[in-house]
Amino acid sequence: MVAPVCRLVPPSLHVDALLVGDDSLTICVLAQTTEARCPLCGERAARVHSRAMRTLADLPWAGVTVHLRVRVRKFFCDTPTCPRRIFRERLTGIAAVAARRTDRQRAALLDLAVALGGEAGARMAAKRGMRVSPDTLLRLLRQAPAADLPTPTVLGVDDWAIHKGLTYGTILVDLERHRPVDLLPDRSSESLAAWLRAHPGVEVIARDRAGAYAEGARDGAPGATQVADRWHLVDNLADVLEDFFRGKGTCLTAAVAALSERAQSNEQGEDPDSPRAEAVYQGKQRHPQPERWRERAAAEEGVARRRANYDQARALHANGASVTQIARTVGISRMTVYKYLRQGPPQRKRHSVHGQQRVLAPYEPYLLKRWEEGCRVATRLWREIQAQGFAYSLSNVQRFVAQLRREGPPPDGCPRTPLTQPQGPSPRHVAALILRRPEQRTAEQRAYLKRLTGEEPAIDTAITLAEEFLLMLRRREGERLPAWLDRAAASGVDELARFAGKLRVDQAAVQAGLTLRWSNGQTEGQITKLKLLKRQGYGRAKVDLLRTRVLRAA
Repeated sequence: MVAPVCRLVPPSLHVDALLVGDDSLTICVLAQTTEARCPLCGERAARVHSRAMRTLADLPWAGVTVHLRVRVRKFFCDTPTCPRRIFRERLTGIAAVAARRTDRQRAALLDLAVALGGEAGARMAAKRGMRVSPDTLLRLLRQAPAADLPTPTVLGVDDWAIHKGLTYGTILVDLERHRPVDLLPDRSSESLAAWLRAHPGVEVIARDRAGAYAEGARDGAPGATQVADRWHLVDNLADVLEDFFRGKGTCLTAAVAALSERAQSNEQGEDPDSPRAEAVYQGKQRHPQPERWRERAAAEEGVARRRANYDQARALHANGASVTQIARTVGISRMTVYKYLRQGPPQRKRHSVHGQQRVLAPYEPYLLKRWEEGCRVATRLWREIQAQGFAYSLSNVQRFVAQLRREGPPPDGCPRTPLTQPQGPSPRHVAALILRRPEQRTAEQRAYLKRLTGEEPAIDTAITLAEEFLLMLRRREGERLPAWLDRAAASGVDELARFAGKLRVDQAAVQAGLTLRWSNGQTEGQITKLKLLKRQGYGRAKVDLLRTRVLRAA
């Protein structure tokens, strides 16, 4: 057993004895050298004064706790000018002065602290045979030497929340090496400028549209090229479009209503080739007629595909092909082949109409009667039809009553207008639709935008300018920005004119963002990692600890 243990001990130490316990192993060692250097004057000393014992916690061996009991010597320093008369020999490369663990265990615990933090790191260390407290791991983090990182040429700057809504810090990222280089305790221009002055050599600074970072970059690195992040430019444009369409609710609803009427005519067979008024935005569907169109088309497409597979499978079977060959040729499972050979051609499943019928329809005659009798309180009406078996929420009756107040009861003999009228999408959804790439829009969405542009000339102008800006951004044609700013300012759309005025204030950075390949996307990703490390801190994630973990983890 001594031979393998000797390979675990540093070569400068000699194994003297082994003490084996139930769950631990103690290795008694001593230094092999005959002399040592004085830590003050550096002169060699060979005269031994006395001996002492040092116990060091070492890395575990196969899950067993290991301790080194080192017998060290004390030497006389015979140099007359040295103020130290007696000194203890140093264990260079093994343990620091007065340390209670070896350097290699300290390095292993530091790695756990960097990766997992205090609490989780302590639990993992205990499972590995190194019992340590969370406070000790955090202390090792604070005592760890600062990472020596090169000054980046391309720097990404963005803020992160220390206490969300209260205090914020700044993260600096090397965009070429894809790693953070520093964390600042605030997001002021002075802190950024001071860091840039202390680290000369930054040539490109990618940032968001915040004025503090623009000022800090200008003061700390006046020769660097500032690049406005493209995502923030698109986000600013989305806010502008949302503000613009917030005052165009009538136009948004009118466009949907026109397409819905067209879709209803399509269902009656009047114009089967015209585009359907499907959902024009990602979100909750608000008009059921276009929804049925999409479900019906998808169902018919699936049935046609299955019928084609059925015909091909039957033809191959008639030619003598085996089930396995049919499955491989058609691209279906063998169980499906067996089903096709046993049954007839696939048919579209017919579901019940319960999901398509308005839940309030059976109770509308009673509600209209009570309305004529003078009962206009939605809550009272809801309770009355509840007693008759209505099992849905109050909001259905409230919408019904609101429509009665707005339009009045229908004339005798006339069918009632459905309660679910086509409603326009929200301004935010329309803005998102405009920001979407043209090739990613559905036919219904393109039809909706085409109908929307015909509602007002201002809407046509706003959509055209927004699409030109997005095209300029995606193609990196920043040289077109000045002309676009002039057209936006003279467009007559106040929201776009104000947007153009704000871009002029930061025109150089915006034009660089529309031209160069650098952006803050990598910085946003590093902030996501920073949030993970911060949450692992369980409230003990101060800036100094986060800085050490972020820089060493990178």
